[in-house]
Amino acid sequence: MNIDLYSETVGLSYEEAIKEAERCLNCRHKPCVDGCVAHMEIPSMIKAFLEGRGDEAKQIAESKNSFPEICGRVCYQDIQCEAKCVRMKMNAPVKIGLIERFIGDNYKSSKQVNKSVKAKIAVIGSGPSGLSCATTLKQSGFDVTVFEKKSILGGVLKFGIPPYRLPNNIVDNRIQELIDLGVEFKIEENFGRSRDYISLFNEGYDAMYLAMGASKQNFSKIEGSDHPKVIGWKQFLSILNIGEDSFHEHFRHIKRLCVVGGGNVAMDVAISAAKYGIDTHIVYRRTIDLMPARKAEIEECLHLGVNVHECVDPISVGDFENDLRVKCKKTKLVKVDEFDRGTIVDDEGFFELDCDLMVMAIGSSVKKLNFDGLALDSQGRILVDDNFQTNIDRVYAAGDIVSGTKTVIHALSAGKMAAQSIINRFSKENE
Repeated sequence: MNIDLYSETVGLSYEEAIKEAERCLNCRHKPCVDGCVAHMEIPSMIKAFLEGRGDEAKQIAESKNSFPEICGRVCYQDIQCEAKCVRMKMNAPVKIGLIERFIGDNYKSSKQVNKSVKAKIAVIGSGPSGLSCATTLKQSGFDVTVFEKKSILGGVLKFGIPPYRLPNNIVDNRIQELIDLGVEFKIEENFGRSRDYISLFNEGYDAMYLAMGASKQNFSKIEGSDHPKVIGWKQFLSILNIGEDSFHEHFRHIKRLCVVGGGNVAMDVAISAAKYGIDTHIVYRRTIDLMPARKAEIEECLHLGVNVHECVDPISVGDFENDLRVKCKKTKLVKVDEFDRGTIVDDEGFFELDCDLMVMAIGSSVKKLNFDGLALDSQGRILVDDNFQTNIDRVYAAGDIVSGTKTVIHALSAGKMAAQSIINRFSKENE
């Protein structure tokens, strides 16, 4: 099977979006709003859309979620807003994500900038949390500069999500809108090395927002994991997102791929490889029904012919003739009261899989910052107060670097809330 890897999953036409929106019952108690991480006013957005006020519908969405066209594509609606929809009782919830995506794609954002607040803010990181914060601050009249350590802007939106789910141009368009609003971007700026909070304050910045995300890739500690044919999911998806030529150059010789993991990142890697025609295998230490990945992602994997090997856990990887041999121990699940998913114990026997490349797709964690004086918890996450301020005055933080790895909508929502805390502070100082 060889499906165009760079063709996006199709959304709704205008007629389809209207028809789907008409299914919304505009419930008085709005359970979908409770199910949304950002508490977006979903019924109000849908009502405005149905009444022909598309730009207003988009701006209603953006009041809680800066990038509806992105969240409409990558948010986990099936376990959040759509799971709370009253029509879920008939197993047919309103397709909120697809409606949000259509509105985000086809209507205009507010270009209004409030000039009343005077302050200069440095945003460190151009991923979802950083871009969301920068958007909200700029719309409130702040001078905003975004610092990015890579040469390409977008963070996990550009390097951690395959293009069939989120095409690069969707992110690029949003960044261009910010540039048009007056946000300044500086690339290849490694915060903590080339700059720190003291130097930025000395350069005239009044506050800063740390949004570096969970940049550390998790790797299983197995024998041979440092083999050159063992890579992480970030490397795989980064190459994928650079473009088709890059993917062909790096992976044209790959006939069989082994993916380790059972979460959404593992599904992204496996689906991408399968779409390219690679014989793709997932090894997972539990059973398919216990995979943390979204059900729709798992179903797509299976539909594309991905082989899922259940209850096997890699213990070593190494050369075997011209291949890479992955050796796994068999596992089984034992029910215990403390864990709903059971606990994993070794079973008898082993499982071996030969492949050309192994991708570790077991998530990410926070990389401990080299940042003098900044309070961190035992896992390297930044400690903040209720207003997202760290122990250092005028230094704020939110997103994965504070919460640990979560979803895009969590990061977007956190960035907007942190921006509001900064706005509140400087609005009072400007009175």
